[in-house]
Formats: sequence, structure tokens, C-alpha cells
Amino acid sequence: MAIAVVLPATAVAAPCTGGADAALPGLTAPASPGPAQAPLRALVLRAQQRSADVQAARLSAEAAAADLDETRAGARPQAALSGMAGHTASRVSGVPEQSQQQASVSLNVSGLLYDGGRQEHLTAWRTRLAEAATLEADSLQEQVALEALMTALERHRYRLQAEVYGQYVSKMGCLAGALQEIVAVDRGRASELVQARKTQAQAQIAVDGVATQVRQIDERLRKLLGDVALPETDLSVPLYARPPLAAVVHGIDRGRELQQLERQAEAARDYARAVSAGRKPQLSWQLSRSATAGRERDSGAWQAGVSVNYPLYDGGANLAAASAALRRADAAERQREAVLATRQARARELHEAAGAALERARSYAEVLRDSDRVRDFTLEQWSQLGRRSLFDVMAAEGEYYNLQVAYINALYDAFSAHAQLRSLGQGLADWLAATPAP
Repeated sequence: MAIAVVLPATAVAAPCTGGADAALPGLTAPASPGPAQAPLRALVLRAQQRSADVQAARLSAEAAAADLDETRAGARPQAALSGMAGHTASRVSGVPEQSQQQASVSLNVSGLLYDGGRQEHLTAWRTRLAEAATLEADSLQEQVALEALMTALERHRYRLQAEVYGQYVSKMGCLAGALQEIVAVDRGRASELVQARKTQAQAQIAVDGVATQVRQIDERLRKLLGDVALPETDLSVPLYARPPLAAVVHGIDRGRELQQLERQAEAARDYARAVSAGRKPQLSWQLSRSATAGRERDSGAWQAGVSVNYPLYDGGANLAAASAALRRADAAERQREAVLATRQARARELHEAAGAALERARSYAEVLRDSDRVRDFTLEQWSQLGRRSLFDVMAAEGEYYNLQVAYINALYDAFSAHAQLRSLGQGLADWLAATPAP
């Protein structure tokens, strides 16, 4: 007759129960999310300040503003002063050579009277280009902010996973230690010890894999933030709330990238108008005064008048340039329509994905409560009553810790979707600026 070996309660239950679980984030945000907003703002600002792409875009915007100043200067009167001093000599057949020291100076002033609106359209063209360059820099800043935030969220996701898997390793180690004592008395339980050690090793592999992910993310964050202390606080607290889809879609139409494409289209049309105006007469006033001083005599002259330039034929170059500019404007408008449609579709997808992720997290939270009770009951029945096998215990433990990881992933999938929705709509920078500080 087989005799069931009943383990003493102190053999397994005492050392392998009652351990603290990972501090998992809740399903709802804390009452006051203020403390998490400051590090989130600091993270985004630091990444934007360090980004070489953003710095290059800002310099390009400054260059575009300087180009605008140059174009505006073309509408103002222009003045030029020139002079010459030196030795002159003249020789005529039959006349002795004559030479003398001579100096001359001349002043020329001119201004635009009429150009058919060409200068006005050129100024508008440069203005739109400068605005587009500034919007491009703002758009790059938003991309950098989103990248930094998403990377920080992934870091905290994997750190929580590492904590869960670490507890799984400890639990399996505790079971293996208890079984070591049991096997010393009952060699027939050796296979259970092998199974416990194998499960512990598998859990350790998961810990090592997650630790590798954390190190890789740390390197990405250092690239974004530099050699600064990486954020240890949970940055997800302000991201619990899912932004309304209507507000996101409304904000997309005012996004930097779409505004940039609008400015580019407007700039191309202004340039086409400027090119067309170049076929009209160009009138300018001119005033010049010159004076020459020599050893024998001084002389001077002045001139004032209006100059007219009327292009008659350029081989069709003007028409071709205007047509090319209009095509570029049409292309920018089509591109804007495509970007708008893509972003609106992406917003709907993210909004749906965020809702589904939150629902999964709620379901996992409910199952986790039952799973926690099941694993406690299973361990108790195995260790004290001998009614469950070790495989039942390990299955219950594995399910519990895997459910914790699934809960973490579902919740952080929602946080990531919320961050992307904020970026698509209002923009992270504007959203953080509008969020009240603690």
C-alpha cells in the first residue's frame, strides 16, 4: 500500500508564502497627478534641448527669417558710394604726354517705383517659407518629445516586468530549497526538485532578457537626454486619461506638420505670382552725382531720371517657372490631404487600441485576484495536505506571475496609445504646458 507523504507546514508554506508582490500601477490615476508632471516636463524639455535635429531645424528657421529680411530690403531705396584715386596719363600724336594725379567719387541712389507687385509677392513667398521653417522645427520638437516619452514608458514597463520575474525566481528558489529538504528524507521526490530548479532557471532567463531590454533602453535614453540621472519615477500618471477622439481629430487639423504643408503651398503660389509679375514693366528712379579732382582742374556731373525695364521675350522661361511653382503648390496640398487622412485614421486606431488595452487591463486585474487565491490554496493543499502535485503549484505560480506581466503590458499599451493621441492632437508640449503644475 502506497503511503502518502504529507509535508510539515513549516517545510514549504512558511518560507514560500506571504512575500511582497511587485508594486503594480493601479487601474486609475492617483487623486493628484501633479508630482509626475514635473519630471515629465523636464524629460521632454531636456530631450528637445539636446536634439541636434531640432537645433539644425531652428538654425534653418533663423536662416529663412534672414532671407525674408533680405527680400524686404529689396523694396527700400539703395545707395552706393564709389571712389578712385591714382595717376592718369594721356598721349596724343604730336602733343607732349600729359599726366596728373586725379581722384574721383560718385554717389548713386535708386529706388523702386513700380514692379507689378513682384516685390510684394516675393516678400509674401519668403514670409511663408520662414513660417514653414519654424513649423518644421516645432514638428521636430514634437517628434523628439514623443520619442523621449515613449522610451521612458518602455523603460518603466520593462523595469516592472523585471521586478515581477525576479519575484518569480525567488518563489521558485524557495520551493526548490524546501524540496531540497524533502528529498533528503524522501528520494522519490527528486523529480519534483529537478522540475522546480528547471522552472527557476527559466524564470531567471526571463529576468536576464528583460534586464537586457532595460539596458538597451537606458542607452537610447542617454542618447536622448545625455549623461544625466535617468528618471526613476513613473511617468505614466498623467497618461491615465484617454483624450476624447473628437478633440484629437480637431487638433490634428491644427498640427504643426499640416500647417507647415499649408505654408509651403501658399509660398509656392506666392512665388508663382511673383514670377508672373516679372513679365510686367519695372520702373525705378535713379539719382547719381560724381566729382573729379585733378592737378589742373576739377569737374562734376549729376544725373536724375526714371528707368524702365520691360521684358519682351525670354523663350518661355517665365511661364515655365510660374507653372512649376503652381505644381509644387498643388503637390503640397495633396500631401497635406494625405497626411490629414493618415493621421485621422491613426487617431481612430489608437483610440480604439487604448480602450481595448484598458479593458484588457481591467480583465487581467480581476483574474489576478482569483489567480492569487488559487496559488495560495494550491500551495497550501500541496504542502500541508498532499492533495496537489508540484506541477499544480508551479502552474499556479507561473500563471500568477505571467498574468502580472500581461497586466503591465496591457496598461502600458494604453499609456503609450494615450501619449501618441496627445501628440497627434494638441501636441505633447502644449498639453504639458496646459496641465496645471502641482
